[in-house]
This record gives sequence, C-alpha cells and structure tokens, in this order.
Amino acid sequence: MIPLVGAIRLAALDGRGIGFFDPSPAAAWRNLVLLVPLLLAQAVSDLMALPDGVEVTTYLLLSASVSAVQMTGYMLAVSQILAGTGHGDRFPLFVSTYLWCSIVSTAAGLVALAVALESTLPVANGIGIGLVLWSLVYSWFSVRAAVGCPAAVAAGLVVLEILTVLATNALPLQLALAAAKG
Repeated sequence: MIPLVGAIRLAALDGRGIGFFDPSPAAAWRNLVLLVPLLLAQAVSDLMALPDGVEVTTYLLLSASVSAVQMTGYMLAVSQILAGTGHGDRFPLFVSTYLWCSIVSTAAGLVALAVALESTLPVANGIGIGLVLWSLVYSWFSVRAAVGCPAAVAAGLVVLEILTVLATNALPLQLALAAAKG
C-alpha cells in the first residue's frame, strides 16, 4: 500500500510522492493486478449511466474489454514514445505510477459521480468540471514525475490518453445496441 501513499501525495501535487513507487519492471508487472478494480469501477460507472434497452451483461463485457484495450494501447504507445526519446528505462515506473494514480482518480470520480447524481444540475455540472480539471492536472503532474520529462511532453502524453479514450469510448454502447437489435 506504500504506492497508494505516493499516488495520494502526487494528487496533492507533492513531487516527493514518486519516491513511494518501486521503479523495477517486476513491480510494474505486479501492479497490473490493479486493472481488476479499475475495470470493476468502470463497470459501476457504466451501470449508473446504462440506457434502456441495453442488455447489462453484454454491455459490461464489452465495456470491460474496451477499457482493457484502451489502457493497454495507451501503455504500449507510451512505451514506444519513451523508448524513442531515450526515457525507456522510466517505463516501469510510469506503469506503476499510472495504475496507482488511476486508482486514486477513479475513486475520486466515483465519489463525485455519486454526489452529482444526488445533486441539482448546476451543482452536478460544477462537480464534473472540477473533477475533470483536477484529473488533468493530476495526470500531467504524475506523468511528469514518473517520466522525468519536460512539462510539454507530459502534457502530450496526457492528451494521448484522452484521445485514446475518446476514440473508443462509445464503442461498447454502440456494439451493445447493435446486439440488442439483433
């Protein structure tokens, strides 16, 4: 649980939080187990916004598959970018940091979603905008700390993740609706 302390410190924009992560490849492999709670959290989030007429099991399986492909694709792209820029040795630290920081931001997102669902529309919108802005800064800061790169490179890696998610985010719902139509 020591990396969780590091992720929380990074969430507070404390650069010393990166020291709580094991930079070894073995640690990065061990931390891949965090994909399970991340996918479960995605399923909870998906269930809260599931439209009528969509079969739940099919949608959740599709959503989990797409989320796993999103994260894997993003990490593979970052691996190639870091290798190409001479920072390949920082990739295991990036993976561990990315996964633990994803746990923190996902937990914050689920709490914000629960509060927003019980709030009026203006309050819910404010919560959503605040969470998005915090997530962007948090992602940028943690990527910069993990990779040890300039601010612009860290911003580019965060934009790459956003583009990866945007490119595939609607896919599970589209496939589930197509399956429901038969």
